[in-house]
Amino acid sequence: MVRIKVDADIELKAMEQKDRELVFATVDQNRGHLRKWLPWVDYMTSPEDYIGVIKVWQEDIDNGTGLQLGIFHRGEFVGMCGYNEIFSLSRRGQLGYWISKKGQGRGIVRRSVEKLVDYGFNTLELNRIEIICGEYNYRSQALPEAMGFTKEAVLADYEFLYDHYHDCIMYRQLKREYDSNKF
Repeated sequence: MVRIKVDADIELKAMEQKDRELVFATVDQNRGHLRKWLPWVDYMTSPEDYIGVIKVWQEDIDNGTGLQLGIFHRGEFVGMCGYNEIFSLSRRGQLGYWISKKGQGRGIVRRSVEKLVDYGFNTLELNRIEIICGEYNYRSQALPEAMGFTKEAVLADYEFLYDHYHDCIMYRQLKREYDSNKF
């Protein structure tokens, strides 16, 4: 099982089927907070809805096509962070993250993403890491901007959120940029 120690307070770990109730409970308690930017929240109505999702996360890890990890702060599950997709032939990965309202504003996601960027470049040997954020999701955008990612594109009607499309911004960092601008 994949486990990545971020620091004394944060650990990232691969989720297992036994974790589905934990994931559901956290999402369920944070529906209003999460649904504004995540298109899947309304469709997750029971712990059983995570059986297939966790299976896919595990298969992606096994196949090297993704790396979805739970964020545990002082042993408490507070969100998810990881590579939604890894394209090994082009050595590119797309990072995503979400955090509970309670976990927000403590630098938990920032430290987790910093660790995963380093892991992506130095362990997975990626050349390019992307982060895609909603155009008006300023909290989410603040992270890649603070980490020196380049705002590369606005993706029109990129994602459907329940009843409307919204634009997203693609940020990227290349390995050579990371090596010369360690954040």
